[in-house]
Amino acid sequence: MTNIDAAFREVMSVQKPWQIQSVEIFHKTKVVEVSIDYEKGSLFACQKCGEACKVHDSVTHRWRYLDFFDYRCYITIKVPRPKCEKHGVLVLKETPWGRMGSHYSYMVEQQIMKLSAEMTMVALSKYIGEPDSNLWRVFKYYVHKAVNTQLDLSQVRRVAVDEKSQKRGHIYVSIFSDLDTGNVLYVREGRKKEVFSDFRAWLMARGGVPENIELFSMDMSVSYKAGRAEYFKDCDEVYDRFHIKKCLNEAVDKVRKAEVKHSDELKKTKYIWLMSPHRLRPDQEIKLNDFLRESTLQTANAYQMKIAFDTLWQVHPSSAEQVLNAWLANAIQSGIKPILTFVKTVQNNFKGILKSIKTGVTNALAEGINSKIQMAKSRARGFKNMDNFKSMIYFMGNKFDFDFH
Repeated sequence: MTNIDAAFREVMSVQKPWQIQSVEIFHKTKVVEVSIDYEKGSLFACQKCGEACKVHDSVTHRWRYLDFFDYRCYITIKVPRPKCEKHGVLVLKETPWGRMGSHYSYMVEQQIMKLSAEMTMVALSKYIGEPDSNLWRVFKYYVHKAVNTQLDLSQVRRVAVDEKSQKRGHIYVSIFSDLDTGNVLYVREGRKKEVFSDFRAWLMARGGVPENIELFSMDMSVSYKAGRAEYFKDCDEVYDRFHIKKCLNEAVDKVRKAEVKHSDELKKTKYIWLMSPHRLRPDQEIKLNDFLRESTLQTANAYQMKIAFDTLWQVHPSSAEQVLNAWLANAIQSGIKPILTFVKTVQNNFKGILKSIKTGVTNALAEGINSKIQMAKSRARGFKNMDNFKSMIYFMGNKFDFDFH
């Protein structure tokens, strides 16, 4: 054995029954080729029963290994096929350096998974010089494995449901998250009521009990409400504060759009009315206060009703229903059409909105996951493949412990 062979044996932890057969360095192409064989007479475990068996024959597999300085390194291994008396001839599923069916060694796969949290697959492809389709295969293999082995839903009690588009205006997925941990529990294509049926089956398959689910926090979509009522009929329905406020913001903006046609002072003021007061710049805050102090515009009245509605989440639960009804009465008295439309929304979803006010439950953790997903979408300019998109949601929505061995 040469000094180079000995060095690679130490670096790659080559131990019996494995042995370095050769190390070839190609300076022109900057490639290192390492060949690994096994000692004659070695025994290997049957892949089904674990019995030590003699080798019947072998197959050759080549993996990309970590670069050796600025030289690309590959390892070619003679992989044995042990013959078991019970189960016949079966090839090893993995070696100490890589698994069968992969283009990359465990070390490279670990690098792929680590960098995929910080880079798009396109950028990662350019960085390590491999096709992004191959990288996606590695990524999905480990994510799917983690989903199937690490997702324990036995303790899930409160669930947030939200939707996310694969691309702008394209296919949607429904995301079920644990309200208490923020972990993504289930991702399903579509946003019809049947996603709740699929979640119920997924929950039961992973140790969860549908009857133990106490509540769902979600938006007020008809399909979600129908799905919850049919497949989780005994749990509470809480409408997410963010989505409720979004509906009211849309109503306020409709009032502004109608009035801006006749009032020049409302031009370029859209975000003054939509943003939370604490997020306004000093100049915006001054302008808003001037409107509220002197203006008789319906937009200003609608804004004040919006602020009053937002304070409902600060009242004591015992007073919540009384205060909500008082707000509705005041809103109806205003006679502002978009506000009246919002009033009907509240009345039609009264129980779920009241529950939101009383419990203070929000989809804040789920929205945090959505922000990460949106960042990934922006970097990747959307996801062409739905399975890639779903895998990325599971990856970003959980703290999986990936096993590379």
